[in-house]
Amino acid sequence: MMSDEYDLIIKDAYIVDGSGKAPYKGSVGVKGDKVAALGAVKGDAEKVVEAKGLYASPGWIDAHSHGDSTLLFFPKAESYVMQGVTTFVGGECGGSQGPFGDMMGLPGIASEHINELEPHKYYPKNQVFPREDVNELMKRHYGWEVDWNTLGEWMDRVEKVGVSMNAAPLVGQGTCRINVMGNDYKRHSTPEELESIKERIHQAMREGAIGISTGLDYDPGVWASMDEINECVSLMKEYGGVYCPHWRRTGRRRDVKFGDARSNKVDGLLESINTCRVTGVKTNIAHLTPGWRLVPEGNEYMEEHNIRATLQYFDDALEEGLDISFDSMPWFLRGGFDVMPYLSSILTPWLRESGSREKFAEWLKVPDYREEIVDALKNGKWYIRLAYSPNSNPQWAENIWVSKHKDEKLIGKNVAQIAAERDKPLLDTWFDLICEDPDATGYTAGTADTGNFPWKPYRALMFQHRCGSLSLDQSVYDVEYRMKKPPYRRPGRNAYSAFPAFIDKMVNELNVFTVEECIYKISTAAAEHHNLKGHGTITPGSYADITVFSLDKLKIVSTPVEPNKHPKGIEYVFVNGDAVVEKGKHTGAAPGRVLRRT
Repeated sequence: MMSDEYDLIIKDAYIVDGSGKAPYKGSVGVKGDKVAALGAVKGDAEKVVEAKGLYASPGWIDAHSHGDSTLLFFPKAESYVMQGVTTFVGGECGGSQGPFGDMMGLPGIASEHINELEPHKYYPKNQVFPREDVNELMKRHYGWEVDWNTLGEWMDRVEKVGVSMNAAPLVGQGTCRINVMGNDYKRHSTPEELESIKERIHQAMREGAIGISTGLDYDPGVWASMDEINECVSLMKEYGGVYCPHWRRTGRRRDVKFGDARSNKVDGLLESINTCRVTGVKTNIAHLTPGWRLVPEGNEYMEEHNIRATLQYFDDALEEGLDISFDSMPWFLRGGFDVMPYLSSILTPWLRESGSREKFAEWLKVPDYREEIVDALKNGKWYIRLAYSPNSNPQWAENIWVSKHKDEKLIGKNVAQIAAERDKPLLDTWFDLICEDPDATGYTAGTADTGNFPWKPYRALMFQHRCGSLSLDQSVYDVEYRMKKPPYRRPGRNAYSAFPAFIDKMVNELNVFTVEECIYKISTAAAEHHNLKGHGTITPGSYADITVFSLDKLKIVSTPVEPNKHPKGIEYVFVNGDAVVEKGKHTGAAPGRVLRRT
């Protein structure tokens, strides 16, 4: 029996401690920022939460996030904490919030104003701009400036501002590369440049980065040789850091012309597994998807065994002795990953130059204007994600769905279905839908690999694998955010609801996991894979990041039209012992920290 005084007691909950063992009824005593006692906790506390009938679990962790890019724009991190997430791993895909120099890119959501720095129709030629120009824009639109240089200085700035959740930052190899090479990055680095890149990585690791990331489909990382990548990753051995590659899945996401063959994904996966092998560095493969592209998609037997064959590579790597894991995204919420939101949003260059959706719809009725757009798309001037690219995916129109339209009979159908009903070509059908209703909204099916509906239980195989954890590939937002300029993009439903939706789907609906198994996948596994000691468990001495939720009352209320609605059933969220969500409402508290490598 305990008789100590506590700052917080969570009383009579079903405790899921992250170990994988079954929930047990008891209380959690918290002193300061740590769990101090479990079970029959006796004594007084400054705050007592009556949690009878509720579950208390370690705070949920997003294993792959870009939340670092928007955290200073949205320090209350509502999109995450209101769905029970207390920590994200950021700095992914080769991009981190430092080091920056006299030349730098626009941070986070400020990128929608890039035309003010370099007017362009399709893409700007430059990735970085003079800092004074960037800060003038930042001051004008957001009221603050980028006043840090190193990743460590960004960490200090975050903690000075005060945020509502924890951030575990990686250093981006691409950020270090462009800091050294500037806009002249479309080539291999010289030996001298590589040494400068490595020194920047060393500095970020000394400042507390937990590891390194690469973006092997993106500028500038796509231009690096594998020798360069492997040398940079090898530096992690000195620090016990982790390597998180955005593996080469698509190839460079530019200049994809009509009929271009899509890259063989499995080669990119094996490339990143080999980096783990030759460097000996602990590796977490980012947002794993099946290794082969199936044409046509949709055969359930082939889809299932595509996943099984991909996972076999991880079984083989583990048997070989590699320290490897992966994260994967959920795809069962319609409009989960990307809400366009308008059917015209994908056609950003022409929407932007028209000045409004209404004017664009009028121009789109003009035959030779349509032809110009089609020609530009076919010639690769504008990149469309492979899932819904007319250039490289024969089933692209199956992945663009209508969520709102003047003709209500079209809602819930995809472009391919509507084209079949109208007996019209796919592109013309898409353009016609925009002309008929310039404000028509839609969403994409995620990726061509995992976006098929309805969601099938075999897609849980990645999460069931011993190496797997959950990731969202999202940033942090409030409920109001959406781009003010074309393409008017807004966060999808995953940004606000994916973690409770995952529990509801996997535990309540499909019985794929027990609640304790599910909590391991959405919290403990990510902490283990990224060396986040003291996180992902409720044990004496662990940090008091705790999510208290009702398993029976979890409810996703967002829709593809309104993706930004917070879920029901998340009752309390504690970060470092302080309540940031209480009785389903954000308290405004900002106890979050940057989790620095120690």
